[in-house]
Amino acid sequence: MWHPAAMPDIHGGAHSGASMVAVSPSVPEQSGAPVFVLSASRSGSTLMRFILDSHPDLACPPETDVTTACARLLHTWDILENAIAGQDAGQPGSSRALAAVRDTIDGIYGRYLRRRGKRRWCDKSLGSHHEAELAARLYPGAKFICLYRHCMDVIASGVEACPWGLHRFGFDGFTGNYPGNSVTAVGSYWLATVQSIMAFEESHPDVCHRVRYEDLVTAPEETAAAIFAFVDAEPMPGIARDCFRTPHEGNGPGDEEIWFTSGITADSVGCGVRVPTAALVPEVRQGVNEVLGRLGYRTVDDEWNALVGRVDVRADAAEGEQARAGGRTGRTGEPEAAVRAIGDRLRSRSEHELAEVCAVWPATAGQTVAIVAEGADGGHAELRWAFPALTDGPRGPAGSPVGDGPADQPVCTIIANPATWHTLLNGETNLVIEMTAGRLRVINRRDGHRIRSDEVHAIGWLLGLARVPLVREPGIHVPSHAVGDA
Repeated sequence: MWHPAAMPDIHGGAHSGASMVAVSPSVPEQSGAPVFVLSASRSGSTLMRFILDSHPDLACPPETDVTTACARLLHTWDILENAIAGQDAGQPGSSRALAAVRDTIDGIYGRYLRRRGKRRWCDKSLGSHHEAELAARLYPGAKFICLYRHCMDVIASGVEACPWGLHRFGFDGFTGNYPGNSVTAVGSYWLATVQSIMAFEESHPDVCHRVRYEDLVTAPEETAAAIFAFVDAEPMPGIARDCFRTPHEGNGPGDEEIWFTSGITADSVGCGVRVPTAALVPEVRQGVNEVLGRLGYRTVDDEWNALVGRVDVRADAAEGEQARAGGRTGRTGEPEAAVRAIGDRLRSRSEHELAEVCAVWPATAGQTVAIVAEGADGGHAELRWAFPALTDGPRGPAGSPVGDGPADQPVCTIIANPATWHTLLNGETNLVIEMTAGRLRVINRRDGHRIRSDEVHAIGWLLGLARVPLVREPGIHVPSHAVGDA
């Protein structure tokens, strides 16, 4: 194995103190301009890196921030060359300055390419969009891959990757503008970054190639083939499989999740439906929607959080994949089993208990609640529960599952995956914890500003998830022993 200290430099020499080492004839010389990936964080840039790096001619290392380094080198060149007062050595962006910086970068990457046995280098640093104009001037033949992902999915991924605070992935500079609001902080980061990339793409259309993350993961072979054709690289059939079998350098910045991934999947597409849209401040939401529309994505409306099943965030997705809460797929499996368990628990309540619930939470009387279990594959099942109606005379019929329910929309829809429903029913987690974490969504059309609505309280009590008696009026309360054996 060659040691870096003994590697020949770009001019064929060797480091001081090391013996001369000949470059193997099988190692190709550096050829072709570099490829830059411009992307916001949490948008699949590390997957893009793996795909590029798996090509026999392309080397894509961990994030090097090379474009930032180029800008710094230009600044250094300007200071040194103009240190003598009155000396006119040229401006930082002059051809002499650019040549000096390019020679430095070529020397560094030339040795790297020789070590890798590759011909062209690629960069996928997250901050490259800031200096994309400089990169285009340094390397007029460079190609730029502009990688985008739906904003709400980026927010969901960003918050998931930073559960203890937004302090990575470029988010830091935006948290101060929206303290206590991770949704808008990441959303504003996405908006600023994507606007920057799109502006460069629009001003340099001949050297830019647009890729949506959703296209990359749903049609990886076709998307990769188009990328290789754009960068003038040979096609590589099977790259979606081979990119996880090809060794990649791991000592550097990048998304850690991919190292524990075995293949390309579209499971995370649409994960942003759990992001509360109310937390996205109006001015940012307006800007986000404008950009989403330009990129061919679905915009974020008031019904966004009610989407359920296999949600495709692309505007041109098949209509059948854009099911909203209340749909039913007819698939069998875990969602149906979870809904059956919920129905059995609800049916176990006596008419007296059902009537007492409506007395304590009178707003639920006569209302219908939809309970949805959605599987990872997009399959989902739904149960609609009708609370009894209260009248001046005898109470109405006891609550019961009502199949597909009445034609009007349920006042409240509760959505979770089967695993979450089972852990709730088994008493292994707390309802509010699951809601706060986004694993359980509640869409309440009448009382959407509170996490603890009457419908949530009532369903929680009927399912045996509530333990604390709640007093509403003198003489009316829910006894805690009534749910002790549920």
